[in-house]
Amino acid sequence: MGDWGGALAMQRVLLAETLGLAMARRAAEILDRHRDVLARAAPGATALDPAEFAADDAIFTAVLDAANECLGHFDARPADDRWCDALLQLLQLAQRAGREAG
Repeated sequence: MGDWGGALAMQRVLLAETLGLAMARRAAEILDRHRDVLARAAPGATALDPAEFAADDAIFTAVLDAANECLGHFDARPADDRWCDALLQLLQLAQRAGREAG
């Protein structure tokens, strides 16, 4: 199948952007939920269901790892040196996704 005028390439770019925004939104939702739960928790009380925390942790870690890998295409530093920048990029994308959704 041919690529007429770059339409397939543009479709892939839009898909990648949509996926990136969705992942950033999900990561931000996890951070917000954990912040809210911790803010409401009484001292010494269990703040979050351990199973829910484990699931959130797995999702957040996967999203952050993917963001770090993606950033690695533009930043030659080792992954351990750029994770903070990857987190900031995720938060900026989540903010952008929130503006576009609302």
